[in-house]
Amino acid sequence: HLFNEIASSAEVFASALHDNGRTVALVGTKTFGKGVIQHTFPMPDGGGLRLTVAEYLTPSLKHVSKVGSLKYDSGIRPDVYCESKQGIPKNVGADLCVGVALDVLESTGG
Repeated sequence: HLFNEIASSAEVFASALHDNGRTVALVGTKTFGKGVIQHTFPMPDGGGLRLTVAEYLTPSLKHVSKVGSLKYDSGIRPDVYCESKQGIPKNVGADLCVGVALDVLESTGG
């Protein structure tokens, strides 16, 4: 699975694939670590109170994000680190991380 700068539900999806043996490897950079669900309660003065009401955990019960003062290591770490800042190229095969992901697939027979 190739990921680069993903957050929230995409982090949960990538970790679910990985934790359940549905990927050869996670390739890319560490994710943002935004795995909380928040609800905003309107206040009488026009302001709002944002309250964290739930947190995503990976299938292996690891925390995706930092919550309050808790010191969890936020984000999902890839198995193979690869950073590409070029965006989506016209020729997808020209992307460095796509090439790395293909090399990982070839080396595992995937």
